[in-house]
Amino acid sequence: MLMDSENLRELINIVSKRSKHKSKILLQIPEGLKCNVIEIIDNLKRLGHDVVLSAEPCYGACDIRDYEAKKMGCDLILHLGHRKFYKKFKTIVPVIYFPIKLSVKYNPVELKKISYKKIGLISTVHHVETLKDISRDLKNIGKSSVIGGEILGCYTKNASKIEKNVDCFLFVGSGEFHASGLVTEKPVYIFDLEKNKVRLINKMKRLKILHANLAKLDDAKKIGILISTKKGQFFDLNRIEKLKNKLKKMNKKAYVLVMDNITNEKLTGLKIDYFINTACPRIVEDGFDKPVINARDLFGSI
Repeated sequence: MLMDSENLRELINIVSKRSKHKSKILLQIPEGLKCNVIEIIDNLKRLGHDVVLSAEPCYGACDIRDYEAKKMGCDLILHLGHRKFYKKFKTIVPVIYFPIKLSVKYNPVELKKISYKKIGLISTVHHVETLKDISRDLKNIGKSSVIGGEILGCYTKNASKIEKNVDCFLFVGSGEFHASGLVTEKPVYIFDLEKNKVRLINKMKRLKILHANLAKLDDAKKIGILISTKKGQFFDLNRIEKLKNKLKKMNKKAYVLVMDNITNEKLTGLKIDYFINTACPRIVEDGFDKPVINARDLFGSI
């Protein structure tokens, strides 16, 4: 992801309007913007702002580093690459969200690889405006489309709401991360704009892992409940207690583990048989030595 001059000018204008006094800004960026970050900082400094760069990974709008901002004396967080998160939460430092929109040329001939007639179109915030062009190109080759809109890796309701009206989905963007998060029996295609190719993704691997981990719960005696302190991922205390009670009724011993980033390395060495994740539902795909399952996959809504 690169920030072009148009996006940069828009960003500077927004910061100028929102922060008329000279601010100390904590800057949060996704990995793909690192090559642009010095230019962004220099432009903010020219406006008179002091800038601190958060060097921690930025996983999305659920991951706001307001405690670090407060500790560094910042009075504003500039969060690039994402819209405000769909879950409401308070921050101790105000946040400006700046979703970067990208315009990418693509080869419409690739759309002929889709063998279905009615196609549901979804994308990320960066490419969602491209969906209108994709819809037009599909019409030109005799196919119909329904635009669902923007999805996140953890939030796909814009796809779910149109599922009954389509034969398949087409995700327009890059990589499989967002598209593989769709919970649907319909086929899912990706139009990978980096490779300029349309391909059908295989969702069976994820389902096989889920079913395998569900089966392993019966033999597990000691269960670790994984909690993230990230603003948009935190599982509130009442729900944690409900989860502990459910496990108690199953004759399982529950242990609550709290951390910022949930990784395999942090769990290594613990004499725990099985882990239940309450944070980002995509964490279970990161690769763990022991079974990890999402609380919602195990118990539904808690």
